[in-house]
Amino acid sequence: MRKSISIAFVIAITIFMSHLNVFTVYSLTPCEEATNLLTPCLRYLWAPPEAKPSPECCSGLDKVNKGVKTYDDRHDMCICLSSEAAITSADQYKFDNLPKLCNVALFAPVGPKFDCSTIKV
Repeated sequence: MRKSISIAFVIAITIFMSHLNVFTVYSLTPCEEATNLLTPCLRYLWAPPEAKPSPECCSGLDKVNKGVKTYDDRHDMCICLSSEAAITSADQYKFDNLPKLCNVALFAPVGPKFDCSTIKV
């Protein structure tokens, strides 16, 4: 009886660990995670000039900002966000105003024309 419980326990742990490995293999990159978090900001970026970002947009911007701790993180995220910004074709002033409107001291300016090599260490 004891042996069968041990075998069942080992099988359960193996199944659980293999499930974790699947999530590890298919996890999102930091850029994909940031893009998902900032999707609510698209409504603001495409809205008329007087529009304000949603609380979900500001929350996502804050989470992305807090997630970049090192110079390499900031540089990589800058490239990610600048590339995504270029795709949106929104006005640069919208990108410039987003951190201000969300009250987030962003790690670097964001926008389709920002040169990420100018980020300071």
